[in-house]
Amino acid sequence: MRNARAALLALFLAFVALSSCSRRGREIRVGVILPLSGGGASLGKSCLDGIQLAIDETNANKAETFPQIRLVIEDDELKPAVGVSAFQRLATVDKVDAVIGPLSSGVALAVAPLAENKHVVMLSPGASTPALSAAGEYVFRNELSEEYGAKAQALLALKPLGFKRIALLYPNNEYGVGTARVFRSEYQRLGGKIVGEETFEQGATDFRTALIRIKTAKPDAIFVVFQDEIVNIVKQKVQLGVPGVVYTTAVIEDTSILHSLGELANGIIYTHYGTFENSQSAGPVGLFVKNYASRFKEPPTYYSALGYDAGGIMAQALKNAGGNTSGLKDALHGIQNFPGVTGETSFDKNGDVTKPVVLKVIRNGNALPYEP
Repeated sequence: MRNARAALLALFLAFVALSSCSRRGREIRVGVILPLSGGGASLGKSCLDGIQLAIDETNANKAETFPQIRLVIEDDELKPAVGVSAFQRLATVDKVDAVIGPLSSGVALAVAPLAENKHVVMLSPGASTPALSAAGEYVFRNELSEEYGAKAQALLALKPLGFKRIALLYPNNEYGVGTARVFRSEYQRLGGKIVGEETFEQGATDFRTALIRIKTAKPDAIFVVFQDEIVNIVKQKVQLGVPGVVYTTAVIEDTSILHSLGELANGIIYTHYGTFENSQSAGPVGLFVKNYASRFKEPPTYYSALGYDAGGIMAQALKNAGGNTSGLKDALHGIQNFPGVTGETSFDKNGDVTKPVVLKVIRNGNALPYEP
């Protein structure tokens, strides 16, 4: 009798274990690493909202036989060391099948070697450093590399903008240094003149010394690369009477930045990667804008759109791989002409994408297409 009871108990425990495995097999875990506190929190939050919307739509519309996708979210605080710890938890404790993020170039570069080593696919929605192209075959991004983007920025600075004398102001980190390097080289090659160049530490608040030096150079424009420092840069530029148009990147579209700058944001010109317009009301982009605004009670930003596309691309690759995450890398490499809200997305051999680069300008607190 004892042997019979022991056999029944063993059979029951085996059934419980199999049921648990089956339930786990019905779920795909995707890690998310974004700056959700600190200087980049507003960008990270809008990106996360876009990702969450895409995944929720996928889960709601998927076939019954396809596993649910669950997001496991980590905050990297915009710090490489914190991002590395976040990835290690996701990979070893949560056993995620893939990671969306990090958003920033510095954190993405710190995390990429771990993703490559552990064969965990990493898809960054925002890292633009050229160095990420050589980070490995498990590393992807749906943001444009500055190797292409900053070259386009340099060309647009000269024509149609007509900026023949530019000063550079950028953070002393991977994102800032990499972007400035490509911009400087291309701008000078095309005949433009760099009349000043200043760097600052990430998170700095006082730019007066750098701006005073730029003021003496009398530039046509100041090419500003930033993460959350632009508010103080613009305010101090105005206070000091520094000449030159502020020429910058799409990070300026952050609603908290525009709110803080108020009227001082008017006239800021910047480059925008892709075709997303949050004023669009028709087609798939219009539907995204409507659904996002309905759920989160504010219009989507540039980073909301990048996050939404990253979530959609990851979901599509998982479907193409049949839910088999061991084939996810090849499935992502096979993504061609994905109809994203930021434009069609295709990955090259380096996990990079190409997108159009257009000029926009801030007018009355709104991001509008630039018109000469």
